[in-house]
Amino acid sequence: MTFPAHRGPQKFLCPRDRFTRTAVAWKIANSAMDNMIEFATIFVLAILQSIFGIGILFFGTPTLLLLGFPFSETLSILLPASAAVSLFQVIRGNLPDRRQIGNYIGWCLVPLTAALVGSLSFGWDVELESIVAVTLLLYVVVRLSRRTERALQLSATRLPQAWLAVIGTVHGFSNLGGGLLAIFAASSFSDKKQVRSNIAFCYLCFAVIQLVTLAILKPEFMHLTQFGYAALAIIVFIVIDRQVFGAIAPPVFDRILTLLIGCYSVLIFLKLFGVFQAPAPT
Repeated sequence: MTFPAHRGPQKFLCPRDRFTRTAVAWKIANSAMDNMIEFATIFVLAILQSIFGIGILFFGTPTLLLLGFPFSETLSILLPASAAVSLFQVIRGNLPDRRQIGNYIGWCLVPLTAALVGSLSFGWDVELESIVAVTLLLYVVVRLSRRTERALQLSATRLPQAWLAVIGTVHGFSNLGGGLLAIFAASSFSDKKQVRSNIAFCYLCFAVIQLVTLAILKPEFMHLTQFGYAALAIIVFIVIDRQVFGAIAPPVFDRILTLLIGCYSVLIFLKLFGVFQAPAPT
C-alpha cells in the first residue's frame, strides 16, 4: 500500500490577508483607470489647444474636478501638457511685442502668483465660477451683435491692464482664466495667428509659474508621469498643427472659438446648479 507524498502544510489565507490582497488589487485597478482617464483627457484636449491655443486647462480643469480629482492633482496633470503645447506654439509663431510682454508680466502674472500662493498655502477659497460663467456667456451673446462686439473690443484696447489683472487673479484662484484670456486676445487681435500666439505665450507663462509654485508648496504632486503627459501633448500638436490649423479659415476659427467659450459657460452653470459636484480645492 502506498501513501501520497507529503506536500507540506497547506496555507490558508485568513480573512485579514484576503482583505489586504483585495484592497491592493483594487488600488492598482483604480490607479490604472485614473491613468487612462488622465491620458485620454490630455489627448482630446490637446487637439483643441493645438488649434485655438486653449483647451487643456480650459476644459481639463472642470473635467478632472468633476471626476473627483483634487485641485492640486488636477494642476499637476494638466500643467505639463499645457506648457509643452504652448511652448511649441510660441516657437512656431511670433512673440508678442515688448510692450505687450511687459503688460502680461506686470499686470497678469503678478496677480496670478499672489492668488495661486494664497489658494495653495493659505486655503483662500474664492467662488469665481459664477462670475466667469456669466462673463463667458455674455461674450457669446456679444459676438452676435456687431455693435456690442465693437464696444468689447474697445474696452480691451483701452483697459488692457484691468483685463489682464482680472485674468491673472481668476486663473490663480480657479485655473479658469483661459476663457477670459480668449476673449481678450480675440478682441485685441484680428489675425488668428496673433490670437493663438498671444494666448500661447500667456498660457506658457501661466504654466511655468504654476508648476514652480506647485513644486515648492505641494512637492508630493510632482512625478515622472508628467513627462508622459507632455510628450503626448507634443505629438498631438505636431500632427494637428500641420494638418488642421492652417486649413481653418479665419471666420470658421472665430465661430468655433466662440462656440467653445459658450459650451464652457454652460458647463460651469451646470456645476453651479448642482448637476455636477466637484470636491473643494486642496
